[in-house]
Amino acid sequence: MITYSTKFPIKESFDKKTFVEMVIKWNQGSKYDKFDSLEWDGESFSTSWEDDDKKLIIDELSPKEVVASRFQKEDEHGLWKTDFILNCDKKYITIRVELETTQFTTDFYPNYYPPFFVKQIIYWEYAGEDGCLPVDQDAHCLDSYKGDIDDIVFGRASLALPIVFVSKKPEGDFPVDLSALAFKLQGVAHVIYEGNAVELGTYASQLDCEGKNGTAIIIYPNKNMKRKVINLSGVNNENPEQVMTRITNAVYEFSNQVMRLDIDTWEGIQNEKLHFQNGMLLSDRKILEEENAELYEVFEEQLSKTEEINQGLNREIQRLTIENQALRMRLASRDQQPLIYMGEEADFYEGEIREIILEILEDYSRNVQKDTRRDHIVMDLLENNNFEHIPAKRREQIKVALKGYKSLSGSLRGLLESMGFVITDDGKHYKWTYFGDHRYSATMAKTSSDNRAGMNMASLIDNLML
Repeated sequence: MITYSTKFPIKESFDKKTFVEMVIKWNQGSKYDKFDSLEWDGESFSTSWEDDDKKLIIDELSPKEVVASRFQKEDEHGLWKTDFILNCDKKYITIRVELETTQFTTDFYPNYYPPFFVKQIIYWEYAGEDGCLPVDQDAHCLDSYKGDIDDIVFGRASLALPIVFVSKKPEGDFPVDLSALAFKLQGVAHVIYEGNAVELGTYASQLDCEGKNGTAIIIYPNKNMKRKVINLSGVNNENPEQVMTRITNAVYEFSNQVMRLDIDTWEGIQNEKLHFQNGMLLSDRKILEEENAELYEVFEEQLSKTEEINQGLNREIQRLTIENQALRMRLASRDQQPLIYMGEEADFYEGEIREIILEILEDYSRNVQKDTRRDHIVMDLLENNNFEHIPAKRREQIKVALKGYKSLSGSLRGLLESMGFVITDDGKHYKWTYFGDHRYSATMAKTSSDNRAGMNMASLIDNLML
């Protein structure tokens, strides 16, 4: 399981020596993962430290100007692997935190959060510029980027990280704590918020937020991905933590599933080192050829095959890791994130909206063409969600209770009120209001000689309220 994965530009001053020194500071500043003795000679970029349950390795791929560190430790949750890879030639850093679990580890799903090493890079101002945007822990006003706003909004800006654009609510404030959001997303996304100088309406269609105040729009660096619009307004988005989680989960689910180049992974670097070492072993090929040309050819062929297999395995490992990550996220989201977010309508009774949606799906399933994609999706949802058919049961209750209605008896009134109806006197009629919501009201004569009056009322309640 990948809990953090990113790649962003760094400044020229962040060289290999600075990198190793910061890795050591990162370890020595840890409360639980600190080595008691961690000394470095200041010169070697291939070294390691180890004790009973943890290990820190520094390794260098000198031909490519790459230096990397891997910290791994084992606890009750599994094997943690934290990789920092600095590409001095291309001036970027790749960071990845992964948890390997087994059948013997505890059930655990960590929160998405930037490692302290990222905070160090940003704090010491080693993070570079991602196109026109700084890599930092601050939220920035859209007004500050007037000259670049068209490139940002229209997706023309060459960026490594996604942008999270937050618009104001109708009241003029923001639906989320911008500083806290930027802090949680440092290193994986830029946070930009609506200002006053730039007319948002000009870009509403491009941002997919036309007519939607209080939204978060995620603009991905992948030009083939559609922007994700997250509506954060309404009564069901008043919990700040839930709002924050919705945005951060969406960003991390993208960044943690991005395939990295081989040279941006620890395993890829080890394969590259093997390749260069093999090249050195073959540097005296003329001598080897003269001594035993046939043996050399066999050796070279086998070596080439081994390298090809290793590269293929590394790509397959990365593919399977990301695939596993996506599956884990899907499983976790069943508890953390619903299939569909609720709007401003609230349940009149526990599970009402869910029951109505499932009933609609059930009705739809009777008429949809069988063995189609829609049929399979609807049936899957119905089979995997406990459906108690509460609306149908309430309809039957109403129908039975109102059959042959003549007047509002005490027992009938008690039943209706227990079902959520508020009954008020309106002259010669009673006004029945479903859960006190005046959008769902009907009138009924106090006394009636019409034998169909009760059934007509039951039909009206069915269509309007249930």
